[in-house]
Amino acid sequence: MDVSPQLLWQSLINGFALGWLYILMALGLSLIFGITRIMQFAHGEIYMVGGYVVYLFSVSLHLNLYLSILLAMVIVGAFGLLLYYGLFKRFSGQMVNPIIISVGLTLILQSAMIVTFGLSQRNLPRLAQGHFTVLGSPVPQDRILVIGVSFVLVLALYVALKKHRYGQAMVASVQSPEGALLQGISHVRMGAISMFLGSALAAAGGGLAGSVFQLTPFMGNQPLIKGLVIIVLGGLGSIPGVVAGGIMLGVLDGVMPVVIGSGWAAIIPLVIVMIVLIVKPTGLWGYER
Repeated sequence: MDVSPQLLWQSLINGFALGWLYILMALGLSLIFGITRIMQFAHGEIYMVGGYVVYLFSVSLHLNLYLSILLAMVIVGAFGLLLYYGLFKRFSGQMVNPIIISVGLTLILQSAMIVTFGLSQRNLPRLAQGHFTVLGSPVPQDRILVIGVSFVLVLALYVALKKHRYGQAMVASVQSPEGALLQGISHVRMGAISMFLGSALAAAGGGLAGSVFQLTPFMGNQPLIKGLVIIVLGGLGSIPGVVAGGIMLGVLDGVMPVVIGSGWAAIIPLVIVMIVLIVKPTGLWGYER
């Protein structure tokens, strides 16, 4: 397939932006599962709800888009706390019940958004208008801002986990739940914090995605799948692993359809994940629990 350098460059930038959106999703999933041992399969709908909350603030109430994203992170994070204490806490460490709850929650949230906003696509204001010219090719400014905002959020999470006492307690809970309990670290509190942070990151991802692309009630399906793939690829509990896996997967999703077509492009990431699982079951940067 004959691909122009300009198209390849634009596809690469789009892939980086996609990768960082996947990273926001994967980090939330990794935090929640690492501490509570609950695979929150409705996390894609949390991402979707975040996008629609941003829509309410920025379009309906005419607030600044960046302020709307910040407010959505707080509100959806609080919604995550409500879900944790109301639904998930009693099933921490179980497998079947949380999956059933997550599937039901997925259908409820999707139906709620369909009833409220309809099936038609909605548009958020752009993060920025115009483009940069890099190597003779136009690069949309909003893609760069998606990368920049996502990087800042991930960096803030990384610093909090390394420097703040609650962040260090969360890391201890992921690496050794029994040891953390012996040190007086509340598993319930850490689970609640992980649900808040994970939901807030998903809301930010949904708002950024809605600005660059479009809002639909089903927009969380693909990021959820990509987030699960990234966790397997990068390794559970490793922020550098999630970042590396997210960028790798995003670049593949951005460039491969242009180079080899969408059919093969959908297969290649799955083949890579299977190879990683065979060679290193804990992921590229994972650790043994």
